[in-house]
Amino acid sequence: MTLHHRQQQSLLSNSDTNNTDSYRSTDTEYNNSQADERVPETSHLSSTTETFFHIVCITAGTGILQLPYALKSGGWAGMAYIALAAAISAYTGKILVRCLYYKHGVRLQSYSEVAEAAFGPRGRLVVRTLKDVNLLGVVGIYIVLAGISIDSLVVGTPVEQFGERFWIAASAVVVWAAIVAARQIHDVFVLSIFGTLTTVVMVVIVIWLGVLDLEFMHARPPTKAIDIRMMPISLASICFSFGGNLNWPDLEASMKSPKKWSKALSLATTFIAFIYACVAAVGYGVYGGHVRSPIFLSLPSGIAVSIAKAMITAHVLLACPILLTAVFIEAERDLDISSNTLGVFKERLWRAVFRSLLMLVIALFALFVSDFSKIVPILGAVAASLVVFVIPYDLSVSTYSPDGRVFQVEYAQKAVDNSGTAIGLRVKGGVVLAVEKIKHSRLLVPNSNKRIMTAGKHIGVASAGWMSDTRHLVKRTRDEAHNYHDIYKTNAPAKIIAERMGMYVQAYTLYSAVRPFGVSTILACIDEDGPQLYMIEPSGQYVGYRGCAAGKGKQAAKTEIEKLNLEELTVREAVKEAARIIYAAHDDAKDKLFELELSWICEESNNLHTHVPQDVLDEAIEHAEKALDDDDEMEDDEE
Repeated sequence: MTLHHRQQQSLLSNSDTNNTDSYRSTDTEYNNSQADERVPETSHLSSTTETFFHIVCITAGTGILQLPYALKSGGWAGMAYIALAAAISAYTGKILVRCLYYKHGVRLQSYSEVAEAAFGPRGRLVVRTLKDVNLLGVVGIYIVLAGISIDSLVVGTPVEQFGERFWIAASAVVVWAAIVAARQIHDVFVLSIFGTLTTVVMVVIVIWLGVLDLEFMHARPPTKAIDIRMMPISLASICFSFGGNLNWPDLEASMKSPKKWSKALSLATTFIAFIYACVAAVGYGVYGGHVRSPIFLSLPSGIAVSIAKAMITAHVLLACPILLTAVFIEAERDLDISSNTLGVFKERLWRAVFRSLLMLVIALFALFVSDFSKIVPILGAVAASLVVFVIPYDLSVSTYSPDGRVFQVEYAQKAVDNSGTAIGLRVKGGVVLAVEKIKHSRLLVPNSNKRIMTAGKHIGVASAGWMSDTRHLVKRTRDEAHNYHDIYKTNAPAKIIAERMGMYVQAYTLYSAVRPFGVSTILACIDEDGPQLYMIEPSGQYVGYRGCAAGKGKQAAKTEIEKLNLEELTVREAVKEAARIIYAAHDDAKDKLFELELSWICEESNNLHTHVPQDVLDEAIEHAEKALDDDDEMEDDEE
């Protein structure tokens, strides 16, 4: 246990720089132009306190009223379910925001873009549909509930005759006015404050009335510790009360200091779990097996209950504009409704028209579709459960999919497969490494940014993948070789170095706080057992080879390597063959310019890892180009 704890501490400390760099600072804007367009001025961004109120207002909705009944279903164990659901919701919310920064220097802008990065365009379409159905459906339900609640509150007043449909339509108009007036999440901050305050007032009233009612009871109704049979229903009801992750990307994007997102989310979720626990404990503790849903039905009637109903009605109406911003902001971004393209006046006009039309559709469904209030909760529950609790497993490096895969490790392998080809040949008397270094610009200095590095006098490393990860792993390899030499006073065997580096790389697939390395390293070495060649993959798997390849041309390179008699090949011959294989694997259609890197460890280099001399390199390149021309001539002759 101590070893794992220390290992995790070291991994987190090593990754602090990467994780910190991935967040934008409080004084700068996003690195990509799209983000600049979305949050052009710091004055339009939200503080940590504002974000706290937004989270509470979005999450702590009408679900709080059915929590005592959820405890009735599962027993007092439901209190543990509340803590569990809060922890899961906060954890997946933090994972989701981390996924927005998976690519250095670029921030994804929505939940849907995370889905596209993980699953492709189809994944984006599915998740976008689930998200929009859930949010629009919830807003429709909130409008219906608000209308029904207002209708019940005005009984005995002159406006009683208007009826439910009138108040549903009036509620829709209130939401429409707020969402048309608000441009960004920051603009609805006042609504979030009032929404949170109404929830707190409602919770205080429920607790107060429950405690007062307890004094007049002759005997407390029975309760139970746990009901295994009803546990899934209880847990599902509680988990549904913590839905809100769909809005987190937009809330985090609206913050002045995104680094404080985790703090704001943790505090808000803790606060929500606390008020949930208070209402659930009082409701179930006082009314036991007789408690009803919503809890208002169990409380003594009177002015206090009417105030509580008015508070929860105000809350659901105030939460609607915040929920809708997640739909509108992404849709308007896709439709390119912005002041940069349309001008300020047209942008406001088109924004108002688009939001008005969508609100009209929601209002019509709420007013005229029969059983709307019964159908949408089912669809919303399914959609919310998928996007809050199920889909994020693909975004976590420490979670297996149902078919036993860790997707983030596979995505790291994709980074390797998109890189230039790297090969290693273990031959008679030594090891040869060769790398196809793609030149993305003619302005690059020749022989700079080398992808073959020396990790020790007798150790060479070639890489395919992210260069920043390569440098980190090479430094770690040097440290391991140096530590071994300090302790045992001899050079580290290749197998020991490969094993330690494989364990180090594999550790980065165990914790959600870090990401896998997007690089495959080919380790060349000469030790007491002679020439050695290992390849370490992003999963941490390390295997000894006579010949291996990584990168975009690995299949073509492997085919050519398999044709060679490596056991009889000399180092000089291997250098020429390695150059020929790199040239053969190079795709001229995609990457026009590249630079060949070659290194060796052999008797000619005094068993030290060095880049091959320039004359040997020139000879190898000449051999490779001649072989490539001969192949082209043979193909022309065959045609």
